[in-house]
Amino acid sequence: MPMKTKKVLIIGWDGADWKVASPLMDDGRMPHLKRFVDGGVMGNISTLYPVLSPMLWTSIATGKRAHKHGIYGFIEPDPNTGAVRPITNLGRKCKAIWNILNQQGYKSNVVGWWPSHPAEPINGVMVSNHFQASNAAADKPWPMQKGTIYPASLMQQLAKFRVHPGEIEGELLLPFVPRRRPD
Repeated sequence: MPMKTKKVLIIGWDGADWKVASPLMDDGRMPHLKRFVDGGVMGNISTLYPVLSPMLWTSIATGKRAHKHGIYGFIEPDPNTGAVRPITNLGRKCKAIWNILNQQGYKSNVVGWWPSHPAEPINGVMVSNHFQASNAAADKPWPMQKGTIYPASLMQQLAKFRVHPGEIEGELLLPFVPRRRPD
């Protein structure tokens, strides 16, 4: 009888707080998250300082602090131009969990991890944190940056799931704004 492979799902939600999510789950307003929590494990994690998302998420992915993994904030110098650019994973000095799993023959699917651009060749799929980046108005074509998805053969298939920031109207944001003014 073949042995079943165990699967692990890690959901990282930048800035999330159980003080907000738990009452919403209890009230039935976040049923999918409740199902995940009921079937798995949840908890608070400590943070490192300074609280900068790219640095923290890279620490989670590598198990190392910034002075060892090399990602310190939201920007970095571009080695080709000397200008400043949004942070990439190119400055990471050590392996992330998906690289280690890949070396051991395991499959990983990584979506939107801070910073995961350009997408790395792994046994699985990587959708970089630049997937939603727009460089044009909502009514104009906005092609994906090169290196956004690995394998690149999935770019066209996944592109239909992108939502341009200009398409998000205020009405869609209202459920996420506590204590908003009544209309």
